[in-house]
Order: sequence, then C-alpha cells, then structure tokens
Amino acid sequence: MQPRLSRQAKDHVFVDMFNQPKYCLQLFNALHPEVKDVTEDDIRNITISHVIVDRPYNDLGFMVDDRLLVLVEAQSSWSYNILIRILFYLVDTLLGIIREREDWDIHNTGKLPLPVPEFYVIYTGERKNVPARISLRRDFFEDASAPIDLEARVISAESTDDIIGQYIIYAHVYDMQVKKYGYERTAAEETVRICKDRGALKEYLETHEKEVVNSMIMLFEQEEAVKRYGNRIRSEALAEGRAEGRAEGRAEGRAEGRAEGHAEGRVEGRAEGRAEGVSTGKIMAYAEMVADGAMPEERAAEKLGMTVQQFRAAAEAVKETA
Repeated sequence: MQPRLSRQAKDHVFVDMFNQPKYCLQLFNALHPEVKDVTEDDIRNITISHVIVDRPYNDLGFMVDDRLLVLVEAQSSWSYNILIRILFYLVDTLLGIIREREDWDIHNTGKLPLPVPEFYVIYTGERKNVPARISLRRDFFEDASAPIDLEARVISAESTDDIIGQYIIYAHVYDMQVKKYGYERTAAEETVRICKDRGALKEYLETHEKEVVNSMIMLFEQEEAVKRYGNRIRSEALAEGRAEGRAEGRAEGRAEGRAEGHAEGRVEGRAEGRAEGVSTGKIMAYAEMVADGAMPEERAAEKLGMTVQQFRAAAEAVKETA
C-alpha cells in the first residue's frame, strides 16, 4: 500500500487541474469523444466538500448541461470498496442538487428530472489486470437479483492521447521518482521534468510548475514535521508514563498489600501517559502547521478526526498548558 502522503501529492494535481473548466472539459471529451458540442460553459463543478469530517467528500463531480452527472474518483490502492464510497457521494450530490432547486420537492407526485449519472475510477496503482468495470451487484452481492446496482468504468492505461491517460503517466512517474529519491525536492522536480518531456500534462505543468513542486515540498515537510513531533511526544509520554506508573503502582501496592496492584498501576500509568502525550503532540503539530500557513484549518481538523470547532478548542487548550 502506498504511503498516504504519496496519494495526497497526486490528489492535489488531480483536484486542482480538473476543477479548472478548461481541463474538466478535456476530461469530459476523453470520456465522451463522440460528443462534439459541449463547451466550458456547459460544465458545472459540483464536487462535494465537507468541513464536518465524518461526511463523505469526493475527488471530482460535475454536471454537463444539467443533463449528465459525472463522478470521477482517482485511486492508487485497489479496492472494490470505492463503489460504496461512490454510492455515498451520489446520494450526497443528488441531495445537494435537489436542495438548490426551489421548485423541486421529493414529496410531489411528479418525477424529478434527475441528471443521468456516470461513474468512473481512474486507477494509478501497480496492480495489473484490473477489471474494466466494477459492479455493486456483481462484486458485492452473491445474489444477482439484488434490487440495487451501481457500475463504474475503471481506467488504468497510460496514454498521451488524452488528459486521463496523461494523468496516469504523471502518477506513475511520481511514484517512481519518490522510490528513487525519497520525499525530497529532487523527486518533485524530476516528476515535472519527465512528464513535460513525455508530453504528459505538459501545458498544465508548465503553467503551474512552481505551485506543483511547492505543494509536493510542503507535503514532504509536513509529513516530516508530524513524524518529528510524534517521535518527541512519544518519548516524553513514555518517560512520564513510566514515572507515573511506578508511583501509582507503589501507592496501590502499599494500600492493597499485593504485588499485582503495583504492576497494574505501572501498566495503566504508562498507557495513559502515552495516549495523552501522543494526542497532545498531534494537536500541537497540526496547530503549528495551521499557524504557519502550511495546512488549512479544515484539513488539520480532518486529520485529527475533529470538527473545526473541536480542533480550535483543543489547540487553545494545548496552548494554555504548554
């Protein structure tokens, strides 16, 4: 399985590029080369973005002339569970579409003119011979008569002929350079250079080269910072936990007159010390990255499994005790 950081760096290019109407139109043209009359003005981005982290958010969603709904997911680790996530994204997206139409009411007797949905998975991992299509009914339910289905087309081939194949080339080149150079600036710069030489996303990379490289470097440094904070806090927590555990164990041992009280106190003290220390360290790390402008507040909250409000309160509490 690839490191999460590797996936985030590739996600940045995917999301940033295809959120621009020009490149989103190129993506649509790659999916539907038979359609010749769609323009940038016909495409509307409806990608889900939630601040509350326990709600789903997807990579890319767009409407074409209010008739066609396209959901696209980029996946570097193969998993059929992407179908379940797409199902959630579809429901959330349709709810958003219905809510923005004041004249639409799901309780009316007339059928709502919902857009026709299409689902795509762009796979950039190392697994060979991935299926061309995956199906909720076929791949999850043994009973083929299950009254629900969702099918997605899987695209995994490199190609310079269209922007999807070029993105897959970019993802593969990035993975190879990280394996060769590690999470260093050289890996980022070589990724951009090689892709431009191969004609993969050349126009986008030439226009956004500095941004792409800097975003990779920021992610590299972010990961390293989190590791350093985590290592330091784990060491401190371990030392504190041992000290507290020994003290509590002695006290309980004297009170109860049993050796097991001493042992339990040490174990509980170490565990509580580690848990509290690691939690505090993570909050400190992400709070500092937010303060330095290295990470959005929403992203830090997501990383910690909190809402933005919870993250703010936790960061303030840590600051007061520091």
